[in-house]
Amino acid sequence: MKSTKFILAAIAALALPSLAACGGVEKEELAYAAPDMFRAAIDPSDAKLQASIAAFLAQRQGPANSQYEYTRADLNNDGLREAVVIFNLPHSYWCGWSGCTMAVFQAGDNTFQLVSETTRIRGPIQIADTSTDGWRDIGIRLSGTSNYDKNVLLQFNGVGYPENPLDAAEAPFDLALLGGLRVLP
Repeated sequence: MKSTKFILAAIAALALPSLAACGGVEKEELAYAAPDMFRAAIDPSDAKLQASIAAFLAQRQGPANSQYEYTRADLNNDGLREAVVIFNLPHSYWCGWSGCTMAVFQAGDNTFQLVSETTRIRGPIQIADTSTDGWRDIGIRLSGTSNYDKNVLLQFNGVGYPENPLDAAEAPFDLALLGGLRVLP
């Protein structure tokens, strides 16, 4: 199906100059007549992200005074910047003694969609250069639990990031060695 569309687009691209020579199509129309299949997806704005977060809060019946921090980075190598959001207030709703809730929103064509929600997150968060199932790994420091403190690498499982990082294997290195981007804070 894709090859058929490509062939049709190639034929149209070859035929358009001859149509212009006949006077049937203006030059200006040719410059703006690119098929939708060649249109790049639009990286959604922060305002679109905030609207998606508001919808998430409403769906989850989160407190109206919820506060959060976010960072945007291309997590799945599609050229669009996803969002990693840490909800931190009210602390009693979003956080516990072992950390706060992190949500990952996938950027689409001028939209965002919730991919996963992970609890027990503390900063700093390291968005790694490594990836699993096409999504960048996320390094966190797991502390404040009955277990010993450890660095953990959250890996995409084909659907999302793990809901609970307690069972994740310890990263045998300092998170700074992951490379990538340190965020929040």
